[in-house]
Amino acid sequence: MQIDKEDFYSFITIKEGLDASSVCHCMSRLGIFNQWLERTDLMLDKECIEKFFTELKNKGLKNNSLNTYRFLFRHLVSYCKDRGLASGFFDGFKSFKKLKPDIIIFTSEEIEKILNTILTYGNFRGRDTNFLDFRYRTLTMFLAYTGCRYSEAAELTVEHLDISAGKAHFVNTKTNENRTVYFTEPLKSNLRILIENRKPDDRVFRNSQDKQIQVTDYSQDLKRRARVAGITKRTFPHNFRHSYITHMLEAGVPITEVAMLVGHKDIQTTYSTYMHLADKTLERASMRHPMVRRSVDPKIIMQNIKQSLTDLKLENDPRFRYEVSDSGNQLIFVIGLNKVI
Repeated sequence: MQIDKEDFYSFITIKEGLDASSVCHCMSRLGIFNQWLERTDLMLDKECIEKFFTELKNKGLKNNSLNTYRFLFRHLVSYCKDRGLASGFFDGFKSFKKLKPDIIIFTSEEIEKILNTILTYGNFRGRDTNFLDFRYRTLTMFLAYTGCRYSEAAELTVEHLDISAGKAHFVNTKTNENRTVYFTEPLKSNLRILIENRKPDDRVFRNSQDKQIQVTDYSQDLKRRARVAGITKRTFPHNFRHSYITHMLEAGVPITEVAMLVGHKDIQTTYSTYMHLADKTLERASMRHPMVRRSVDPKIIMQNIKQSLTDLKLENDPRFRYEVSDSGNQLIFVIGLNKVI
């Protein structure tokens, strides 16, 4: 017995009121489950669900991925109850122990390589689609510059973009709280080109059919772009969010401000997930305590000051004249503008 996809879509959209990303998530999992039901010719009951999860585990799915199917089945239970169908098939199934996923961080240099990699797309149905390179690279730049979630960028509309002020306003977030992110050039110029002649309710980022870019399509494109750029790390859209948060903490931005920028409702999420990745920052911060600093080797304090300057990466910014020299007992640095901005 397969689940009626159109009827289930209507239920979770209208009666359950799920957001677009959750609906997409449910429908993709339902498609997989329906195919499995057709292949096994089983009825929807407890034994069927147990066999399904057993097969998923045998395929190597981890606990976090298995829990995404629990999300589907919870809504499937509500759907069956609402439609007067048998709904006890998921009774007694507990969630799988949530595992802390590996966090992959891109360096600034790796992000630059990805952003500077140009791909070709050729023709699709007689239409030249090489314009997609600019669209996908601008989306990638947006993720890297703002640290937002993929769903927030994908659902962003033109009316919530203020390019002159360098702001984007998210009204459909994971925490159900509106949030503003900020950006500068060259992203401003790219976005200005991208939304030219667009209507206020149009999506900012669109595919070749001028529809919202789905995360699966973008992920495949990103993996291809990273591969061409010579990046060997596992590559996912969320890597940019991980990288943004970690780089901000390493640059000494207070954790409360980072949490607000990326939309963490609970600062503990930021702390427990990312602060261990910025352990050098924590070590340097501990040495700022006046009582601790008195017992720290002065040369170490000088090295920490030098590192704070190095983290700014001014040597890569042609607008600045930047020099630093370290003789061991003396730290000399010069920072000035190369020209009037």
